[in-house]
This record gives sequence, structure tokens and C-alpha cells, in this order.
Amino acid sequence: MVEDADIAHLDEKISQKKEQLYEHQKVANTYNNLVAQYQQVKDNVDKSAKLLVKAKNADEVYSSLISLGQEDAFTYMNFVAVDSAHYDQFGSLKFDVSGEGYYKNVNTFINRLEYGRPLFKIKQMSIEPLAGITNLGRVNYSFKLESLFDRDGIFDDYSTKPRKELPVFSYNSFYPLIHDVRENEKNLPNVEESTLVSIGANFISLRDQNGKIRYMYVGDEVYLGRLIRVDTSKNEATFELNKGGIIKYITRVLR
Repeated sequence: MVEDADIAHLDEKISQKKEQLYEHQKVANTYNNLVAQYQQVKDNVDKSAKLLVKAKNADEVYSSLISLGQEDAFTYMNFVAVDSAHYDQFGSLKFDVSGEGYYKNVNTFINRLEYGRPLFKIKQMSIEPLAGITNLGRVNYSFKLESLFDRDGIFDDYSTKPRKELPVFSYNSFYPLIHDVRENEKNLPNVEESTLVSIGANFISLRDQNGKIRYMYVGDEVYLGRLIRVDTSKNEATFELNKGGIIKYITRVLR
């Protein structure tokens, strides 16, 4: 009877071990897939991972910010420090950024901050277009920026370039489709008020709005446009004008 009880106890333990073995075998069968998923997630994180800004003080943080606003991201910027704190190995800096530039450059600059490696965090952004015909495509912008910077060389890698491509520049919604035109400050020939005097293989002479004879070649500038074509067989010249976003073609015929 003692042996029967021992056998029953051992049978129960064997049954439990078989259940555990079955569970472990299920995990083992999915191990390779789990490793592949882990590596893919890790690679995605590495591509988007941020690093503390390599800087020992606020001036070096500003320098890092300026370096991101070069070339096709250039704008005129101002910085105003709001708050800062220093810890053993890193520091925190909050400041206001405001500036002016072409919308495309502002867009690139912001994308570099958002997708770049240095740890900058943008808050409360504001963008508005500049008024006036001379400021087409230009905007004012402002935002609050927070930065965590490395004061003690915690990391080895301080690359400032994003590990993935930046978003493609989008259309400037602040640029008016129809806008005012510039005044004729250069006193260029006004085609709409001029007459064709003579015509050659690739040049013409034009009596402008002031009664002055102007000699022009294909590609030469007129008020709001250029001379784009000369047709000696038809004795005519064609101009392309941009009247505040409206493209207009005017043909003058020699009579």
C-alpha cells in the first residue's frame, strides 16, 4: 500500500512536468519569430532614438540649435532663456525661439528639430505670413523649446543627422494664390502699353510706354515677365507675364 501511494504521487508529478514541458515547447517553437520581431522593433527604435544634446552650458545648446538652422533650414532667430536646471550628468534648458524666414526653410528647420538626434522638444508653435508684396513666401514663427543636454559625456554617439529621411516639404499654405504685383520700379517695358517696331531672328525692338525704343533678345526681362518667343514668319513676339499668380501670354504683331 505504501508503494501504491508513492506511485500515485510520482504519476501526479510526471503529469505536472509534462504540462510544463508542453508550455516550454510552445515558447521554444516561437523563439525564432520572437527574436526577429524584437530585432525589428529595436532597429526601429534605434532609427528614431534621441540623444542628449552634447553641451556643457546654455551657450553650447544655442550653438547646437544654430547648427541645425543652416543652409536650406536658415532663418533669422532669436533666443530668450526661460528656465534652466543642472544635475549631476545632464542639464535642462527651456527657452523661447522666434524668427523670420521663408516658409520652406522654417519647415525644414522644424523637421530637423523633430526628427534629428539631439533631444529638443517643441511646444506652443505659432506661424503667420508676413504682409506685403516683397515678403511673399516669408513667415514669422515662434515656439517654446525644451532641451536636455549631456554635461558629462554620457554617450559616445552625438550625430546630429537623422537616421531616417525627413518628411518631404509640403505646399506653403501661407502663400497666396493670387496677390498684388510689384510696381515697375526698374522702368521696364510694359508690354501691354508698348508696340512692336521691328523683328529679327531672335531679337526685337519695342516702343515702350514712355515712347522709348528698347532692343530686346529672347529671355530679356519686361515688366512682370519676359520675352519668350520670336516668330519671324508671322512677324510677332510673345511675352509671358505673371500678374500676381495669374500667368498671361501676350503676343505683339508687327504692322
